[in-house]
This record gives sequence, C-alpha cells and structure tokens, in this order.
Amino acid sequence: MTHQVRKEKKSKPQAEDSLVPAEHDWWAEFCKESSVHGMPYLARRDLHWTERIFWLLTIVAATYYAISSCFLQWKRFRDNPLVYEYEYIYMLRNFSLPGITICTLFPRLTNADKLIYDTWNVNPNEDIAKGDYYRSFLVTLTNVQYNNLQILEPYEKDPTLTDIDIVKLLLELHKEISPPVNKSNEPQPLVPNLTEMGLCQTNSRLTRYGNPYGKLKDMKVIPVRNGSFFSPTQIQLKPYYNYTVVQLFMHDVNEMMLPQDRRTVSVYTGIKVFYSIRVKLNTISAEDEVTHVPIAYRKCRYTNEANLKYYSVYYPSLCRMECRINRALELCKCKPFFYAAGPKNVICNINGMLCLQRRKWLDKACDCLPLCKENSFIVTEDLGQNSGGDDYKGEGYERMIQIHVELPKMGMKRRVVFSTDQLIMSFGGAIGLFLGASFMTIYGLIYLVLYFIIVKCKSTTFCKKKDTLQNA
Repeated sequence: MTHQVRKEKKSKPQAEDSLVPAEHDWWAEFCKESSVHGMPYLARRDLHWTERIFWLLTIVAATYYAISSCFLQWKRFRDNPLVYEYEYIYMLRNFSLPGITICTLFPRLTNADKLIYDTWNVNPNEDIAKGDYYRSFLVTLTNVQYNNLQILEPYEKDPTLTDIDIVKLLLELHKEISPPVNKSNEPQPLVPNLTEMGLCQTNSRLTRYGNPYGKLKDMKVIPVRNGSFFSPTQIQLKPYYNYTVVQLFMHDVNEMMLPQDRRTVSVYTGIKVFYSIRVKLNTISAEDEVTHVPIAYRKCRYTNEANLKYYSVYYPSLCRMECRINRALELCKCKPFFYAAGPKNVICNINGMLCLQRRKWLDKACDCLPLCKENSFIVTEDLGQNSGGDDYKGEGYERMIQIHVELPKMGMKRRVVFSTDQLIMSFGGAIGLFLGASFMTIYGLIYLVLYFIIVKCKSTTFCKKKDTLQNA
C-alpha cells in the first residue's frame, strides 16, 4: 500500500511535466534552414563562444561585400547600361534623304494694300500714314520668330492689333511665295507649315503638327525618297521665291524642323540664284535589346514611347514644342501662334508674345530625350552664285538649290552591355559568391519568419482566451 502511494506520488510530476510544451528553438531552426555560409555554426552549442563570434563576424563581412557588390552593379546598370560602337554599314542599308524646311522673307508685299483694307478698313492710297504703319507691321510680322518677339514692341499699345488672326495674315502674305494651288490634290514637294521660325514650307512627315489651316491633319507631301550607294542621293529644289532671302534647314524627314539644334542643319542661302550644298549623313542605330532597358536608364526613346500630351508620337522636336507650349501657358496664359497643336482658344496676341519675351520663357531648358535611332547631318561644303546682274530677268526662273548627300560607310550603334536580366544574374552571383545563398534561400527564410510570426500570434491569442475563460 505504501509502495503504491509512493509510486503515485513519483509519477505525478511526470504527468504534470508532459502537459507543459517544450520551448521551440527558433534561432537554431533559422540558422539550420539557411544555406548562408557559417549560419549553422552560430546555433551549435558545442562550439566555444569565440568560434561563434568568429563566424558571426565572417557572415557580417560577407554580407557587407555582397551588398556593396550589388550596389555597384546597380549603379553601373543605372548610369551606363548602353555603349556606342562603330559598325560597318557600307552598301548594307538604304537611308531616307533629309527633310527640307525653307523659311523666307518677302519684302515686296504686292498684296499688302488689299490685305490692309480687308483687315483694318484702311485705304493706303488715301491714308498714307496709316498705310505705311500697317505695311510696316506686316513686314515685321513676317520676321517674327520664337526668339525675337521683342520686335513687336512698337505695336504693343495699338488696340486695332489686339484681335487679329496672325496665322491668317501670314497665309495671305505668303500667297505669292507659296507653291501654286494644286487643284488635282496631288502631293507637293513642299507645303506650308507653322514652325518656330514662323510660316515656312517643308516636306516633313509631321506636317499635321504644323498645319496652318486650323486642323491637325496630314498635308499631302511627295513620298520619302531613299538613297543608297547604288542610287542618286541628290535633291534639287526650285523655290517659288524670286529675289527673296531664303533660310534652309535640313533635318530628319520624319521629324519637325528644330532651329538651333544639333539635329537640324541651317544654311543661309540669301538671294543666290544657284546654291549647292554638300552634306554628310550621320546615323545612330540600336539593337533590339535596347527596348528591354528602362527609358530612365537607356536615356533615349522610341517614337512609339510617347509621353506627350499634344502629340501622339515621340520626337525630340515635338517634345520641345510641347515643353514651350506648357511654359508659355504657365507664364502668360497663352501660346504663340507658331504652335498648331495645343489649346486653340488661347493664342497669344501682341501683348501676350511680348509677355513671353519679358518673362524670358526660353531660359528654362526642356528635358527631352533623343531618339534611340536617329539621323543627323553635317554640312561639308556650300557654294552660292548669282548670274546676269541686277537687271537679269531670267533669274527667278533659274533659281535652284541643289543638295548632295554623302552616305556613311560607318555608323554608330547603341548596344546593351548590361541588361535587366544581367543585373538580376549579377545580384545572384554576388550573393552566391559571398554568402552561398540563392533565391530559394531567401524564400525559405522569409517563409520561416512568417511562420514564426503566425505561430506566435496564434499561441498568444490562444493563451489569452484560455486565461480569460479560467478567470471567468
């Protein structure tokens, strides 16, 4: 009997101990589950504490160098993911010939008197003073460009010039120097176009964005000519300008003319009867992998990567035009007349354009990325000549501009040296080299941490509920 009681007393503590769950060693499990070099040694109780400290310092140092290596790879990807290399392109490609934009001044305004009478109801023959005043204004209007708006200051306080339609006036003034009206609606070599240099004529493919007739509609221009080493690369223009000053711009035919830009070449031909220009084409291409690099890192755009509000495609010229439209709207609540796109009901009058000039709307640079594939031109030779003297009557019929394009034998190419997938692999290589870890290791550790949090939350909630029930 006594022996039985002693046995019961002895077995009671064992039963009580079995009800208490053993404390789980999460740190040991964390170290063992990790494939990071040295982590299992941190959880071993049979090692001396100095050995565990040694392995801890080793892991910290390896982690530091892994993170540092990943940061350097990220910096390289962010700053220089592309390189430029020369490639041999002689006789391997066809190239589109340059786009031409011609801007001119027409000092002999033969239709000015009629225009003055129709616009201001002033007969220049009867009121000579007003006739001269408005005639002077029309001449000034043909000279207005994006960077010389101050020439309008003499007309700032004239209320009769407040509500005039400047584009309509320019179209009337340019009737004599514009191509004849093509009633058959066939494509023209050059068509009227609004540019930052005023009303000009161009063969650009983006005529819709400079259409002076009120709608963003393509104008019919002759198809783009392609040149190769086996076909003529010469362009001949016969302007409809007799005895007028001509400013010639050459640019990518698929882009708008952009004055004072490296992608646009400007040649002042004056009033020369014959002008010969020799230009050299420079081309930059890009391999297909460039599209996989984020725009912020490759620092260039493709035409289908438009981020513009007023234009459906991306070109640097359109980007700068939109930038200046937004700048003008911000400073003076209007946009200059030489931008066809954008708001239609806030065209700047004389005072508005003088506001832009005084508030220095051109001082703020526009952040516009170049195209990943682009063409540019360099003038290597230009020569002009007159003939027949001042009284020669055939000069207007013989006037011609001749452009000879030299095609390149070598070209530049954007090539990817560090793509996104290479960045990911370099991260994995650095982490694997210094720590011996991989993506599955990181996934396993994250899983273990989440499991630990869930278990702790459940056990804590369960204990609280149990204590609450017991107290009740």
